Amino acid sequence: MSYAVVRASLVPSPSPPPLRLNQNGSLSSPNNASNTGGGGGGGGCAEGPTHNTSMPTVSASGYKWRLVIAYDGTRYAGWQYQQSPPTIQCIMEKALTRATKIERKDLRLVGASRTDTGVHAWGQVAHFVTPFNYDSLDSIHAALNGLLPIDIRVREISPAVPEFHARFSAISKVYHYKIYNDAIMDPFQRLCAHHSTYKLNTALMREAASYLIGKHDFSAFVNASCNDRVPNPVKNIFRFDVIELLFCS
Repeated sequence: MSYAVVRASLVPSPSPPPLRLNQNGSLSSPNNASNTGGGGGGGGCAEGPTHNTSMPTVSASGYKWRLVIAYDGTRYAGWQYQQSPPTIQCIMEKALTRATKIERKDLRLVGASRTDTGVHAWGQVAHFVTPFNYDSLDSIHAALNGLLPIDIRVREISPAVPEFHARFSAISKVYHYKIYNDAIMDPFQRLCAHHSTYKLNTALMREAASYLIGKHDFSAFVNASCNDRVPNPVKNIFRFDVIELLFCS
């Protein structure tokens, strides 16, 4: 059996609310409200976003924070708010609202990429804003991961300059596509790899990938209703690897 991994690279403030953490790292609630960690379900997720994410915004006052998020997207309808929740953005905003005591419309959470239904991420970058500063980010970091379900984790949280925007400040993005190439699918890989029983010719795949390197116009892949909102459909693919990994059974 083998894997074929296709990797494409595309180019004085108010004090924060006190955080009382339980021994397991979850956020304790003074009104005994149930912890959202582990749930992932979507109460209150059906409404649409309350702010415009199509253009970068800079808060005139307050503080901006950069997140690096990892998630297993199996149970979610992508990152962005959809009519059929839950989505990653919805669950993140619910956790942030509880941890910061700020209404989600004021958090202005924005993600770098709108991953699709079932797609996983290891380094999804996002940002949000608060009217107060954190002297230490350890407590808010622990609180967020205590509130989030086990398939979503905040890997990093750090201060960001006001001009930073998770989407528009991105210089490049990296995508991984995993193909499990064997007669029988490994049940432990079924949620993170495509199954192909046809023997892949990785040499020909590498040759085909070489023709995709460089600048290309991706207008044909954009939804027709969104075409006029895409600022620049020309993207530069500067690396496209096809890597074969062999495993012994």
